[in-house]
Amino acid sequence: MIRSLSTSEFARAIGVSDSSVRRLADAGEIEIHRTRGGHRRIPVSEAIRYVRATQTEVTHPDLLGLEVAPKDVVPESAETEILRALEAGKAATTISLMQSLYASGMSIADLCDGPIRHAMDQIGQRWPHDRRAIFVEHRATLLCARALHQLRMSMPEPDEDAPEAIGAAILGDLYLLPTLITSLVLHELGFEEINLGPNTPIDVLTDAVIEEKPDLAWLCIGEPLRSRSQALEFEKLVEATADTGTRLVIGGRHSNDADVLRHDSVIHCQTMRQLRTACLDLV
Repeated sequence: MIRSLSTSEFARAIGVSDSSVRRLADAGEIEIHRTRGGHRRIPVSEAIRYVRATQTEVTHPDLLGLEVAPKDVVPESAETEILRALEAGKAATTISLMQSLYASGMSIADLCDGPIRHAMDQIGQRWPHDRRAIFVEHRATLLCARALHQLRMSMPEPDEDAPEAIGAAILGDLYLLPTLITSLVLHELGFEEINLGPNTPIDVLTDAVIEEKPDLAWLCIGEPLRSRSQALEFEKLVEATADTGTRLVIGGRHSNDADVLRHDSVIHCQTMRQLRTACLDLV
């Protein structure tokens, strides 16, 4: 994966002159770093951010590490291509395809509800018929995580007064992607978010809500609340968010269980698009 570009390489990538890129840098429209020798370099993540923000045409996508220009991306075929890349364990191709989709203007919510969900669902259906299914699924999960972290680097940092969000997945929920994706969707919206990750005791999130008083808390419930004590922990979380004025959003396969549904104040989101819509008014 290409990490950075010279100003002339970026100029060629978007079909402008080297002096035009320097003017963009001087105007603060694109961030340029200097090497120890004084040479100007543009991180690829910054180049992608600029292309997405300005919808600038990319004439040489290969210079940005992209396999296809953002304007030529077809989401329907990209679903198949990302699935094939994940099945084959091709990290560079996976990252490149997701970067192209993002640079074309696709939101993180649409990317995750579309190509990523499609690919992971297809791979997950292989079990138990394919002995390699678990290996392929675990590898695909890690590749998706790597690609999403690359995308995060292409996003602007939140404002100093940005709303805060804290979230996690419950103890016993070992899935890496749901809470990572949730964090990234919120980051794109402009939240300063803290992802406590999978397999987190609910009372840890409750304590964080009480201490930090965030604007938003999220909880991924991919496994059922297996004990009365865990259900009580969830009730304490609901109470803590009510006391602090924190909006509580939940999702996951078991977020519709009876112990959860009886709390009217909790917002249920089964897709990233729903999450995005539910949180727009906080930013």
